[in-house]
Amino acid sequence: MPSIKVDGLEDVFARFKAIGGDIEGVQKQAVYAGMAVIRDEVVKQIEALPEQRGYLPKDQLPRDVITPREKEQLLKHIGIAPMDNKGGTVSTRISFDGYTDIVTKKYTKGLPAVLVARSINSGSSVRTKHPFMRQAQAAAKSRAIEAAEKAAREALGKMMED
Repeated sequence: MPSIKVDGLEDVFARFKAIGGDIEGVQKQAVYAGMAVIRDEVVKQIEALPEQRGYLPKDQLPRDVITPREKEQLLKHIGIAPMDNKGGTVSTRISFDGYTDIVTKKYTKGLPAVLVARSINSGSSVRTKHPFMRQAQAAAKSRAIEAAEKAAREALGKMMED
């Protein structure tokens, strides 16, 4: 799943820690701002996936398209996971949560959204690979880093003014 690393703020965080500020709160704001940019790019990549309307014969495997319903369900279930803080490093990821409304014999509550996303992203025996997550990360990485740096500097500036 997409991830970014922002370097160069260590000296700012060290000075901020010396005056007793909430570094974890600033880190979370920065990480969320960066991941929001990547999530928006993932949404654009999902919307750009090739779509098939109508009946698709089973003998046309692997499928190179997704259905409008699958696309709608992916867009409905995408989000940013809760933040983790391990050893002073705050992290999160873009993920798909919950169950779609696509009910099958095996998945009576609906297909897990993450299963649909992975089958499209990585491909399967019945579906051609469309690596939309990797493409979104590559397309948005520099913008996400800029957004994270900007959010961190703004949060630090506000706290140092108080």
